[in-house]
Amino acid sequence: MKKRKFLKSLGAASTMLLIDPHEALSQNNVSPIIAKKTALVLGGRGFLGPSIVQSLLAHGYEVTLLNRNKTNTHLFSDLPLIVCDREKEGKSGLKSIDQKYRDTYWDIVVDTWQKSPKAVADFLDEFKEQIGHYQYTSSVSVYDTWDTKFNAETAPLNPLPSFPKTIVEEYRYAIRKTLAEEAIRARTDKYTIFRSHGMRDFRSANPKDIIDEPFWPIRFFRGGEILLPQVENHHIQMTDVPSMVDFMLHCAADNIFGEYNVACQPTPFKDYVSSLIHATKKPEKVYWIDGDFLIENGLIPYKVVPFWKPQPKGSYYFNVQKSIEAGFVHRPLVDMITDQINGYIHRYPKDDVRFGKQIDGTIKCYSADQEKAIIQKWKLKNNL
Repeated sequence: MKKRKFLKSLGAASTMLLIDPHEALSQNNVSPIIAKKTALVLGGRGFLGPSIVQSLLAHGYEVTLLNRNKTNTHLFSDLPLIVCDREKEGKSGLKSIDQKYRDTYWDIVVDTWQKSPKAVADFLDEFKEQIGHYQYTSSVSVYDTWDTKFNAETAPLNPLPSFPKTIVEEYRYAIRKTLAEEAIRARTDKYTIFRSHGMRDFRSANPKDIIDEPFWPIRFFRGGEILLPQVENHHIQMTDVPSMVDFMLHCAADNIFGEYNVACQPTPFKDYVSSLIHATKKPEKVYWIDGDFLIENGLIPYKVVPFWKPQPKGSYYFNVQKSIEAGFVHRPLVDMITDQINGYIHRYPKDDVRFGKQIDGTIKCYSADQEKAIIQKWKLKNNL
C-alpha cells in the first residue's frame, strides 16, 4: 500500500476518533477500509489500548481482547474476550486459554499492558507460531544513558541482569522494558517495537491520580496570568497517542519490523507555548521568568515544573528520523493539546483539580497561589 494513500485512510479514521471518543468506543459498526484480518490486543481497555482497538476496527480487523476483565469492562463489551491473567507463574493463565484461541492465527498481536518481562516471554513461547506480526509498546527508557543528544535506535541499551525465572521478580521500569525487548528479539523476527517518549492522549494513564493530569494544557485552559521558564535551549518532546497508533497500523499494513523511536521532533518550548495559546486562547498575560529566579523560589526543573529538564542533556532530544522515514507522522501539537484538554474536562467537568502540595504531602507541580506570588516578586524585581 502506498504511504500517502495509507496515511490518508488513517487520517480519516483519526478524524472519526476525534468527533466523540466516548461514543466511538461504544460502537463497533465501523465500515472496513481494508480486508479483514485478525488482531489480538493484550489489554485493550486501559490508557493506550482503546485507541488501538478502535483504529484496528476502523481498518477492518476482527479484534479479540485478552485481559483480566477488570479495567473499563464497559468498553468493547461486544468484542470477543479471552479472560486471562498473563502474570501467573508457570504459564497457568495462558495454558487455561480455550483451544480454539490457541489454534487461531493472529495477523497482528499488540501488547499494551504487561509489567513483567517474563510474561512477555511466556506469551511468545506459547503463541509465537500463531502470530504474523507482534507489536510491543516500549519506551526510550531502554537506552543506557541520556547524556548525549539524539540517541538513535542503535544506541546502547541498559545493562541487564539475568533474565527473570519468575513473574514476581521485580525490576525498575526501564529494566523491565529492556528485558522485555530482549525476550521479543530472542523469540521472533516479525516484531515492531515502539519506543515512546511520554505519551499524551485524550485519556489519562490513571484517571484516579492527579499526577497523570496534563499540567500545561490545564494551566492554559484556565487562563489568567501565567509564568513560564525563560531558559536557553529549552526543548520538549512527547508522543501523541493517536499519531503512534496510526504508525502502528501503518507498520502492520506494510510489514515494517524493527525498533523505532516514536515521538515528535525535539520542539522549542516557546513553540509548544504557542500551540497552547492557539488551542486555548485563554492567557491574559504570560511572564517569561528567568529560570534561576524560579529555582530560587522553589520551582525546580522537572520535579515541579513540567517539560523543563536540563539534565541529562539528551532528555527531550531523541532521534526519530528512522520512524519518520518509515512513515510516522506526528500530528500538530495543537490537536494533541486540544484532545488533552477535552479529556480533562470529561474527567473533571467542574475543573476542580488543584496542583501544588497534595493532602498526602506529595507535590504535583505548583499551586495557583505560588504562581501569583512568584509573578508578583518578579514584577517588583523588574519594575513591571
